[in-house]
Amino acid sequence: MNIRPTVLSGSWYPADPVELAKQVDDFLAEADPANLTRGRALLAVSPHAGYAYSGSTAGKLFGLLKDQRPETVILLAPNHRQAIDRIALSTADAFGTPLGQVDLNSSAGAQLAAHPLFSFNDRAHAQEHAVEILLPFLQRTWPEPNTPHMVPMLVPHMDHDQVQLASSALSDLVKSLTGHTLILVSSDFTHFGSAFGYQPFVTNIPQSLETLDSGAILRILAGDPERLLEYGAESGITMCGLPAAAVALGCGLPEGYEAGLLGYSRSGDRDNDYSHSVSYASILITSGQEQENGH
Repeated sequence: MNIRPTVLSGSWYPADPVELAKQVDDFLAEADPANLTRGRALLAVSPHAGYAYSGSTAGKLFGLLKDQRPETVILLAPNHRQAIDRIALSTADAFGTPLGQVDLNSSAGAQLAAHPLFSFNDRAHAQEHAVEILLPFLQRTWPEPNTPHMVPMLVPHMDHDQVQLASSALSDLVKSLTGHTLILVSSDFTHFGSAFGYQPFVTNIPQSLETLDSGAILRILAGDPERLLEYGAESGITMCGLPAAAVALGCGLPEGYEAGLLGYSRSGDRDNDYSHSVSYASILITSGQEQENGH
């Protein structure tokens, strides 16, 4: 098999499988069942930093999904390591972690690769962290042999028309897949500080960060890709997965859907130093009671 190997174990998360499994299980245990919205999980947003920073926030999402195993996870992430001009797919058969491997849905990848906005690009995936960091959560939420197949993709900056075309292609893919499909967006929110070249405010930084992040979070909860793109352009928010979230939301949500913010944190919260801070949020959108009842 062609397996994309782990590049994060021993740094972003533990290399020892027993230690890794326990750490992820502890994060999953932090989920509050009272926060689970009604119906089937359709779309989710999770952060992708090292586990010491965002693992707890991610766990508040995945810990609610144990009883909602999808057949396929479509994982949209930003690209951090290599410049790309099209959405990058992988030719790998599986992605490896210390817990084993997560198999890819190769036929789904091939279907998308036929579209001009998508292409296979294994170089872009080789060192990228935004997909791999979420895989142990998939593996512990739905342990082997029940780990869903996935379709990983890296989404670059895209203009409005490109987002619409990519959403249409992704929507067609979802309709063609059998079984439950979860669209999972890997994204951090505001990257603040001189290292990121982004310091739009110098006072009340924690509150200002929360206000800035809330603008994007509220537009995701509203299921509105157009307003999310507009907010990104108007605010300048350094949200790495904003285009990925817009593409995911552009697939459309059913009438009566429900959405909830499950967790929010910032790396600056750890030591009360916001001079260099990244924001994290976990979000879940479900079909809602009306859909489940067929009304």
